[in-house]
Amino acid sequence: MSSPSKKEIDGGYHAIKGFAYQFDASLLHIFDNPSTMVELEGSQDLSVNNYHIQVKHRSSKFSISLIAKPIRQMFRQFQRDSSAQYVLHRHFSDQEPGLERELAQEELDRALSDSTEEFDQSTCSKFLSAFKISFHENYQEQFSQVIRLIRERLNARDDVEATYYHVILHGYLKDVILTNPIGSRGVAFRKLRAAVSSARTAIFESAYVEQCGYERYLRAVRKRYTLRNVNLAAERVFCFECDAATDLDILAEVALTLRAKYCARPGDPPPYLTFRGEFDMLDIKKSFWDAGARFNDGTGYHGGIFRMGELVNPPASDLPIKIVDGANLASLMEAVRIKEFHDFYVSEIFGTPHKAANASHVFVRSFEDLLQVL
Repeated sequence: MSSPSKKEIDGGYHAIKGFAYQFDASLLHIFDNPSTMVELEGSQDLSVNNYHIQVKHRSSKFSISLIAKPIRQMFRQFQRDSSAQYVLHRHFSDQEPGLERELAQEELDRALSDSTEEFDQSTCSKFLSAFKISFHENYQEQFSQVIRLIRERLNARDDVEATYYHVILHGYLKDVILTNPIGSRGVAFRKLRAAVSSARTAIFESAYVEQCGYERYLRAVRKRYTLRNVNLAAERVFCFECDAATDLDILAEVALTLRAKYCARPGDPPPYLTFRGEFDMLDIKKSFWDAGARFNDGTGYHGGIFRMGELVNPPASDLPIKIVDGANLASLMEAVRIKEFHDFYVSEIFGTPHKAANASHVFVRSFEDLLQVL
C-alpha cells in the first residue's frame, strides 16, 4: 500500500485554514458594509447587496486553471440570475492585493472548456461584464487587518483582547451558518457587536461570582428581574441547561414563577421555555403538567406533529407557557420577534441566537436559586 502524499496529510490543515480565511473575509465585508446585511453561505460564500462573492486562499501563482471550477459555478448561477454581479475573492502569491481584473473571452472559454454544456455567445459576453477577480492579502495579513478593525470598531483594548473577540466572532458566524437555513444567514455589524457584548457579559458573570461571592452575585442578578424593568408585552425566551441530576420539580416551580411574573394579565405573551444538555424531554413535560405548569408545545398531544403556527398562535389561551424544542428555536426566531433571551446555565453559556435583541446569561448552581432571583 502506498504512503499518503503530503497533500493528503495536510488536507485537514488546508481545509481549516480555508474556512478561517473565508470567515475573516466575511468579517471584512461586514465591517466595510456596517448598515448592510451580509448573507453567509447562501448563493455563494458571501452575498453583499447585489454582489455574490466566492472566497478562497491559494499559496500558488495565479492561473486560469486554478479558478476554472468557481468560474463555472458562478457562470451557471449567472444563467439563473443575470441581474447580480459576481466576484472571486482570491489570494495568489504573485498577485498584488487590491488589484481587480476581468476575464478575457479566451480565458472564459478555457474555464468552460471542460463542461459538456453549450453556452451561447450572448450569455458569455454578459457574464464577462458582470464578473471580476479581486486579489487580496494572504491568510496572516488578512487576519492582521481583521484584528485592527476589531480594535477600531468593537473597542478592543489591545491585540490580545481583539484576538479573543476574533475567536468569539468566528464561533458566532459558524453558529449562524449551522443553525439557520439558506436564505436566513444574514449578519449585520450590529449582530457582531451584540455577540461580543454577550460574551463580555458571560465573562463578567463568572468573574463576579469568583471575586464577590455567589450570594452577592444573586442579589445583583435579582435587580435585573424587578418588575419596574420588565416590559410585559415583549416576547421572550428562557433557556435552561439541564442534565440527569436536574431537579425537575424545582424546574416546574421556576416555570410557574415565570408564568406568574410574565403572563399575569390577559393578553400578556406567554414565555417560551427551551432546554439544552443531557435530559429526558418527556420527564420535563410530565413534571410540568403534574405541577400545574400547563404548556403548549405546538404538537397538540404527545407524539403529534409539531406545527409552528400552533405554538405561536395556539387555538386555546389557557396554556400560559410555551415549550420550544431546541431544534425549532431558530425557526421560532424567524417567526416571532423575540426581544429578550435569558440563558440560565450551570456549566457553560449558550450561544445566543442571533435574532434575539437582548441577551442575558445567568450562572446558577441550582435552579432553586432562581426562585429567589425571579
